[in-house]
Amino acid sequence: MRYQDIDWDTMWLESRARKSWKKKKSSDWDKRAAGFAERNLDSPFVAQFLAHLEVEPEWSVLDVGSGPGTLAIPLAGQVRRVTALDYSASMLAELEKQAKAAGRDNITTVQGSWTDDWQTLAIPRHEVAIASRSLSVDDLKGALRKLNDWAGKAVYVVDRVGAGPFDPDLFRAIGRTFEPGPDYIFTVNILYSLGIHARVDFLTLDSTRTYSSREEALQSYRWMVDDLTADEEKLLTAYVDARLSRIGERWQLARQTPPRWALIWWRTPG
Repeated sequence: MRYQDIDWDTMWLESRARKSWKKKKSSDWDKRAAGFAERNLDSPFVAQFLAHLEVEPEWSVLDVGSGPGTLAIPLAGQVRRVTALDYSASMLAELEKQAKAAGRDNITTVQGSWTDDWQTLAIPRHEVAIASRSLSVDDLKGALRKLNDWAGKAVYVVDRVGAGPFDPDLFRAIGRTFEPGPDYIFTVNILYSLGIHARVDFLTLDSTRTYSSREEALQSYRWMVDDLTADEEKLLTAYVDARLSRIGERWQLARQTPPRWALIWWRTPG
């Protein structure tokens, strides 16, 4: 078989169909907005991402799948303006609240998705486009083309490496098999098929995660598993409790496999 005969788009869809988790709807993210924003304030992930990002003060940045402003808010302190695009109204509301608290008035929020017409949404072209942990889409090639078209200087994408944020040991603990679905290597190869030779750096996060309460830790792990049964809920609770420790007013959970992400980036011809 020749490399050019490999149908990465079909392989991407087939791998997505086998994954152990379902794509979350905007309403699911709406429910998670406040807690997600709090946990990602001053996240080590942000520092690692920003250390690789090359921007100029006069540039603008488009953040696709911005969530509550995990990257958009710190980026607003480095560039002229940021457009934050997300399909969750609650995430954008949380972003606006956090931006106001941080004194950032150069962020424009737009409610929309990958499949919307960005021209209809009046999203202008920016120097840089980023999509951090937000490429859970059926048409990956179309999404990557869109990022490339909307960026005049560079594109930065963060994608899963293997399990990514999921904890494979949890699935084993509750008696389920774990299929992570497609990860960064599909993204790299689809970019290659588009004639884009991207660079790849790897970000490894801490194996411990801090929560404000035991219930928040439990909810974070419930988020990983769809349609929990009553027996699986008991096993999940036991798994989390066995790894939780109280540190002052906070709760810390340790996992065996730290989350890993691939930072994929390239210069655009524009």
